[in-house]
Amino acid sequence: MIQRALKLSLFALLATATLIAQSEAQFNQRQAKALNSFAKTAFKKGFPRIAKIVWLKTIKLYDPNNVDAWTSLGHVKNGESWVLDPRRPYPTKDTGKGSDGKPLESKYRALEKKLANNHRAAAKKYGKADRQDLAQKHWQMVLRWVKNDSEAATALEHKEIGGLSGTDLEKTLFERSKMIEKAIEVQSKQDYETETVTGIECAALDRAQVPYITVQSEHFTLHGAVDQEENLHKSLKWAERSLRICKEAFPWSYRDSRWPLQWACVPNKETFQQTLKANDVKDLEWKLENTASSVIGKTEVTTTPGLQTMFDSCVRNVAQGYSGFTSTGYREGIGHTFVGMMFNNNRLFAVDRKKQEGTSASEEDLEFKSPDFDVWKTLSLEMAWKSTGGVPANALPFCEASNFTNEERIKAWSFTDYMMRRDPEMLRTMDRIAADMKKRRAKQPLDFETTFNEKHPDVTIPQLEKEWEDFWTEASPVLKAIRNNTPPVSAISKGVDKWLIAFNDVRKKFRRAPVTWSANFSTRCKDHAQYLKKNKTERGPAAEHTQKVDLGGSYSTSLFAQMAVVEIGSKVSKAKKVFEKWVNIPGYRDLFINHTILSIGMFVEGDIVVINATSGIGPPKDKQSGFDCYPPRNDTKKIFDRDVPVSLLGPEAAKILEKNDRAGKKTIGFPLTMHFGNSGGVHLRGNLTCTVRGKDGNEIEGVLVFDDGTIRTTTAPGMVTFWPLDPLPKGQINFMWSWSKDGTASSLKGGFSAK
Repeated sequence: MIQRALKLSLFALLATATLIAQSEAQFNQRQAKALNSFAKTAFKKGFPRIAKIVWLKTIKLYDPNNVDAWTSLGHVKNGESWVLDPRRPYPTKDTGKGSDGKPLESKYRALEKKLANNHRAAAKKYGKADRQDLAQKHWQMVLRWVKNDSEAATALEHKEIGGLSGTDLEKTLFERSKMIEKAIEVQSKQDYETETVTGIECAALDRAQVPYITVQSEHFTLHGAVDQEENLHKSLKWAERSLRICKEAFPWSYRDSRWPLQWACVPNKETFQQTLKANDVKDLEWKLENTASSVIGKTEVTTTPGLQTMFDSCVRNVAQGYSGFTSTGYREGIGHTFVGMMFNNNRLFAVDRKKQEGTSASEEDLEFKSPDFDVWKTLSLEMAWKSTGGVPANALPFCEASNFTNEERIKAWSFTDYMMRRDPEMLRTMDRIAADMKKRRAKQPLDFETTFNEKHPDVTIPQLEKEWEDFWTEASPVLKAIRNNTPPVSAISKGVDKWLIAFNDVRKKFRRAPVTWSANFSTRCKDHAQYLKKNKTERGPAAEHTQKVDLGGSYSTSLFAQMAVVEIGSKVSKAKKVFEKWVNIPGYRDLFINHTILSIGMFVEGDIVVINATSGIGPPKDKQSGFDCYPPRNDTKKIFDRDVPVSLLGPEAAKILEKNDRAGKKTIGFPLTMHFGNSGGVHLRGNLTCTVRGKDGNEIEGVLVFDDGTIRTTTAPGMVTFWPLDPLPKGQINFMWSWSKDGTASSLKGGFSAK
């Protein structure tokens, strides 16, 4: 009887378990069906990147073998695996209408609420059935879909964190993230003393016979081109700021003395290669082709064709030196992490990006080359949602500089970024284990995991991988608050279609290829448009190209605003007049002349339009060479104003006049521009001239300004401007841009009439 009772009891338990498993499977299928339905709608409406994330969620969260999701993403079944079907590449371009934005967003919000309600009901059901394991699982899923839920927070015994609720780990992530963000915001406003000095030699540059000057700060020594003195001073200030941020971000200290390495910034790749060749550099041929930075003796020499690249170099040097990481993955990762946090832009790749195979790259491939960290964040998000493939965390310590792929770079950065928020000591442990294993030539990821777990018994590498996924996919309200992202589905605005048509009509008149529009590139546009709508007193070039934290802005969006294009008080019916005005504004003019702009972000908020023209760059689609000047070459029929109001251009134009004994003048001469479209800076720096003459043949006084500013009205990445210091003389104006590269002289000539 007892045996029979035990058998019946065991049978009942098995039957119950089977029923629960069937119930969970059916539940997951219903959730997957709801997600699939929305993804199909988004795809049909012309928003494939939004649909892609939803299909990835379907697979990751509910159904690993969901046929609809996999096939929609362009995969086919191969045995037990799903593989990409090369005959059906997944589209990346948004073609949807702006008027579909609000309905689509409302539909997605309703979907989130429905999914959360379903999980809530399941959690309560399992709670009553005394299956707390399943109840906890469903309560956690409730919080994935909603910003907050008191029932779920209570059931999960969460703690209060910044007005939300979460776990102890989330509290650590939140507090460390806010601490680092605050340190960056505070330090960005701090000034540090720097001075130009003499008597300090740079042997690496001396051997290469490269002329230089030297600038020092409290901790650092920087050598650079003579005409870059002001930028060298600015860069060392960022190095000092970075050092203070590192002191707060890392739990270990660094001796407070002069930095062991001096730095040298050279303006172009040719000078960098000249320096490598003149010194006894190991692996010379590989470095000539694949690097932009190399330690030579006691100096780290880096190619920095633009001011932002110089900033990147100095911040990266501090972060990498302070961390002490030696493996390629962690060293590059920590450099990108600090540059991304401080500038939201990355214009320097110390180890070059792996060259794409074949003759062309997809639009998604091109995103790996974008300097915009918002683009990198999207790539990391998609990587985190993937169920298979990608770069596992246990492989990062063994990435090789000679074969550092795009995917490895993104994962190295995003994983390092996460670990800096969680516990940098763990990163240091990983790096030291990897260094020891490499010495023993024992590059075994599983052995790496075992050794790490011995030193940190409370956590495993797979667990950290799961935490990384949760962080980037915003698995809880606290993680959403840390990431503080505007979802692309919310960045689709009514009216954007008409503005895009008008914009491309002007591009066509300038014989430039039309650009596409991207919801992903429009998220910061929405953030800034709503900031400007809220703060109606923040007007004028300086105010419109930044954000103030005390007015509800953010440090990261203020960085975006610097290179955004902003128009306030206009409607699309007046687009023609708006664009005519933009031709007088060099940084805005760049949108019509730049061949490398392939896709833009744009958000329309009433009479406010904000454009992102820096994220979607790539190889030109036009037949021309990819760079050009304006006024155009070989065209003498153009007629322009003689000058431009300083009030239209902002403080950087006023500063140019002030530096040239014209302080207080209300106008500056009509600007001439060269547009290279290179986000990393102008590689002809120091080797480019512009000569402008009036009808009498006399040379017109002016100054050449590279892309060193922080206000889009006067600056654009890869643009050089010749500023006539006085209004142009009436009548015919002739100009010539000249430069020499690799011993070959080139020039562009043209003319126009000044009214």
